[in-house]
Amino acid sequence: MKESFLQGMTTQAKSQATHDLIDLITPYVVFEDVPARTQLHFSVNNVNMCYILRSGLVKMGRSTDDFVLSSIPTPNIIGITDRVPHESGLFLETLSAAQIATLTTERAHHIIGQNNAWELLVKHMTAVATNLFKKNVIMTAPSTYDVMKFQLVTLMREPADLRESISTAKYILERTRLSRSTVMKMLSQLKQGGYIEMEDGVLKAVHRLPDKY
Repeated sequence: MKESFLQGMTTQAKSQATHDLIDLITPYVVFEDVPARTQLHFSVNNVNMCYILRSGLVKMGRSTDDFVLSSIPTPNIIGITDRVPHESGLFLETLSAAQIATLTTERAHHIIGQNNAWELLVKHMTAVATNLFKKNVIMTAPSTYDVMKFQLVTLMREPADLRESISTAKYILERTRLSRSTVMKMLSQLKQGGYIEMEDGVLKAVHRLPDKY
């Protein structure tokens, strides 16, 4: 795996349209201070929900198996499409105090329509689709070591507050199907080889990782 490919797949696509949509919808909503460890579901009583994330550390998970799908950078908009099945079990969870506004997806679409801002929505969803493609590449990496490499580089790109609050092993185990023994063995060997630096299990640095394990 080339270094440029590794870096490209772990860099989230961003769009100015996301920020413009937030600015557009903000006058119509009320932001609330949401404490850490609060779950917000994509579907409530079979109604699709939209969340405007102004600040805070947030992750997306799946309730059926507690799998962590992704960390969500803020500011952001989640649930702006009504294509998520009600039975998906997807939810957001705040990892720190956060400022979040809640509205139905239908209401969000009404605001966008009132302001003829469909082009902004399309550009935002293009960035979302790009990130979903990158996530699929990461989750279907051809080898266990490739999965580890993706996760280590992704963790180093997380905000410092998040990276310092979770052990490297736990971060990887929540986001992959790798066994604990495999993760611990690889982390130990990469640390011994000087490829990564950890203190008390927390990732401090990732140096150029070897092409093969």
